[in-house]
Amino acid sequence: MNKQTGRLAGPVLTCLVAMFGLNAAVQAEDPEPPLGVNVLEATFKWRPNYVSDDMLIHADKDANNWLHYGKDYQGWRFSQLGQVTRDNVKKLVPKWNLSFGVNDAQVSQTTVVNGRIYVTASQNKVFSLDGSTGRMIWKYERSLPGDLGPRLCCEAVNRGVAVYKDMVYMATLDTHIVALNNTTGRVVWEKKMGDYTSGEIYTSMPLVADGKIVVGNSGGDVGGNVGKITALDPDTGEIVWQTLTRPNSPSDPHAATWANDSWRTGGASAWLTGNYEAKTNTIYWGVGNPSPDFDPSVRKGDNLYSNSTLAMDAKTGKIKFHFQYTPNDAWDYDGNNETILVDDEKGRKVWLHGDRNGHLYSIDRTNGKCNWVVPIARVNWVTGFKDNCRPIVNPDKVPGYDKIATDIAPILDGGKEWHPAAYSPQTKLLYVPFIDSSMDVQAKKMEWKRGEWFLSSRVLKANPYTGGIKAFNATTGEQVWSRPQSTPATSGLLATAGGLVFSGDAEGFFSAMRDDSGETLWRFNVGTGIHGNPTTFTVDGKQYVAIVYGPGGGSLWPLVYGELFKQQNRGGGMMVFGLAD
Repeated sequence: MNKQTGRLAGPVLTCLVAMFGLNAAVQAEDPEPPLGVNVLEATFKWRPNYVSDDMLIHADKDANNWLHYGKDYQGWRFSQLGQVTRDNVKKLVPKWNLSFGVNDAQVSQTTVVNGRIYVTASQNKVFSLDGSTGRMIWKYERSLPGDLGPRLCCEAVNRGVAVYKDMVYMATLDTHIVALNNTTGRVVWEKKMGDYTSGEIYTSMPLVADGKIVVGNSGGDVGGNVGKITALDPDTGEIVWQTLTRPNSPSDPHAATWANDSWRTGGASAWLTGNYEAKTNTIYWGVGNPSPDFDPSVRKGDNLYSNSTLAMDAKTGKIKFHFQYTPNDAWDYDGNNETILVDDEKGRKVWLHGDRNGHLYSIDRTNGKCNWVVPIARVNWVTGFKDNCRPIVNPDKVPGYDKIATDIAPILDGGKEWHPAAYSPQTKLLYVPFIDSSMDVQAKKMEWKRGEWFLSSRVLKANPYTGGIKAFNATTGEQVWSRPQSTPATSGLLATAGGLVFSGDAEGFFSAMRDDSGETLWRFNVGTGIHGNPTTFTVDGKQYVAIVYGPGGGSLWPLVYGELFKQQNRGGGMMVFGLAD
C-alpha cells in the first residue's frame, strides 16, 4: 500500500462500514478494488475483560490485576501496588463483604481482570463481581451428585478459576472441567475427566500455559487413584496431552521403584496448581504422597514420582526431570506444594519449595539438582541428608504394625501446608506460613478397595499445634525473622511494594506485617477462621486487598476445629478492604 492510499484508509474504511453495516463483509470482484483489498471484513467484537497470552506472560509487570494462582507465572504472590503502605495500613477498613451462602471450608482466592473479580466457593460455585462495590454480575452453581460427600478428602473445596481469552475455567468435584463465558456465566463446554465414584475429584485452580488449560486431579488417598496432569484445548475441551505421575504398567522404567507392583494402588495425585516458565516452555507441577499413606513396608522403593516436583514440556507433557523430596514416604508428606521461580543473588535459576516434610529447598530449575535444604520448623524424621539433599530417615519415627511411632515432627499437615508462600524482589526474602506440631502413628495391614480410603493406619494422633510466619533469605536459606502465633498458619501470603506481608489465621484474624521484620502493624477479625489466600488489585485507581474466609479444609482440621468452634462459628465468604476515604 502506498502512502497516499494509507492516508485515505481511515475515512474510506469508515464509509464502507457505514454502507454495509458493522458486520458486513465487502467482497469486491473488481481486480482493482478500492484500497486494493479484495475482502474487507468489519468483524471487531468488544470482549470485556479479555485475557490474552501477552497479559498472562507479563503478569509480573501488571500492578492492577491478579491473573494467575500465584499472580504471575513465577508464583511470587508479590504485587507492585504501593498505595497501602507501612505508614497508612492502619487506615485499612472493610469496603464490602460477600457471603458465599455455604458453611463448608473455603480455600479459594480471587482472579481479577480490569476491576472484575472472579472467585469460587465450596460446592463449586463461581461468582463474577464488581471489584469496587461487590455487586454480583452473575453466578454459576454446579449441581453435584448426592453421594459425593464420603469421597471428599477435605470438604467440598475449590481453589479458584482461571480466566483466559473470554472464558472462565473451573475444575469440579464431580470430575469435570467447565468453561463459562466470562461476561454471562453461560456454560460454553464441559469435559468429563474421570469417575468421582472411584474417589477421583478436582479441586485446584487450572493453569493456562502455552495456550492450553492444564489441570491436576485429587484422590490418591481415596482408592489409590493415579495422579494425572492434563492439558486441554481452551476452545473445545479436547485433551491435548495427559501425563501420569506414577507407573501404570510393569514395563514402565519406574515400576521397579514400587516393590511387588504396589504402583497399581499407589496414589501420587496432582492436586495443587503448578506454574510455568515461558522462556523454556516448562511446566513445574507437584506430586502427592504414595498410598497406602502410613504403611511404606508394602511399597518398598522410592515410589517415583510421588512427593516430587516434575519439570514438564508444556507442548507434549513429557517429563524433562524431577526432584523427589521424600522417597518411600511413611507420613503423608505430599510434595504438591508450590514452586516459586527465582533467579537468586548468585545468579542461579532456582525454584524455592517449602515442603510438607518440614524443609525449605532451593532446586536448580535447569536440571533438578538441589542447592540447599533447611528446616522450616521442628523436624525429627530425618537425621541428615546425603548427596543431592536425599534424606536419611530416623528409624525411630517410622510407624510399624506393632509399634506406635510417637512425636513425629512435623505432623502430616506439614511444616508447611499447601497454603502458598510469597517472595518479594524488594527484600529478596521468601515468606513462609509454617506449622509446628507432631503426630503419633501406628501402621496396619489393609486391603485396597475401589473408592475407599487407603491410609493403613491403626493410630493417628495429632499433638498440639502452633505456627506462624517466617522469612528466609532466598539465596542462602538463612532464617531472617519469625512471627509466631497460637494457631497453625492457615492462609496463603501476599507481599506488596508497600513493604507489607498479609496473612490470615485459624482464629479469623487478617493481618499485615512489615516485610523486613515481621512486626504486626494491623489486623482485623473477619469473624471466622481463614484458610483462603489474600490478593490485591485496583479498581478505578484505588488499591483493594481481598481475603477469602471460612474454616476447615485440611485433612486433620476436623480434629482441631472441635476446640476452635467453642469460640467461633462456621460460614464462608470474601471480605475486601481499602483505605478509608
